[in-house]
Amino acid sequence: MTDKLSKHELEKLESDWISKPSAVICARLAETLRQTGKLDESREVADTGLRRWKNNTAITIILGKCYRDSGLLEKAMDSFAAVHQTQPQNLVALLNLAEIHFKKENWSKSISYYEEYLFECPGDEEATDKLEEARSWKNSPDQISSETEEEELEHDADAFPQTERMNKVLESQGILKEAFSESEDEDEDEDDDEDDDDSDGYAPEEEEESHIAEASPDSLLAFFSEQERKDLNLKPYDGEDE
Repeated sequence: MTDKLSKHELEKLESDWISKPSAVICARLAETLRQTGKLDESREVADTGLRRWKNNTAITIILGKCYRDSGLLEKAMDSFAAVHQTQPQNLVALLNLAEIHFKKENWSKSISYYEEYLFECPGDEEATDKLEEARSWKNSPDQISSETEEEELEHDADAFPQTERMNKVLESQGILKEAFSESEDEDEDEDDDEDDDDSDGYAPEEEEESHIAEASPDSLLAFFSEQERKDLNLKPYDGEDE
């Protein structure tokens, strides 16, 4: 009886979708197709609906469920995240985001979404158990060590901006062994070629002193142009704190 009813309902929804399409009919048809295991057809109907009724919450959620049921977790997260962005208290989006991040072992994010969900729906015992399990995994010694290493790598990668000016600053402080970037090395090679011609008449001693002065400035202000000093209000340090 249930199968016949589902088949009859599906046929009626398909007929309504063709004769008088609407966002409600689209959502009902897509969900019915999903529940009967026709995931490809369900996604097709949902995609068509979203092109016509952009950002419709019900259709977006059903599309997310189709992706989830198909194992396409990244696409499912995109759909549920889009709903969560416009409706932060949407329980379906919160729970699905928590469960997907749990499957992907993104413990911090899973915990965050479970906490948000349980704040709105504190009586869900299954979600509560999942939250405690996620916390247990996050606090395990191996996980803590892994997260610490990742944080250290991110910190090292962002420690200094990779710019020619910063390379010069670090060089003047003895942090970098290389004095200049590759582009500056090319400039030096060109200068050496000109020096070999001895066309300018400068003495080698003067050039060496000039190079030392450039590589080891008396002040970091030397790395900024006059206009940059003015724009940034940079002044020489007088040795007294304000």
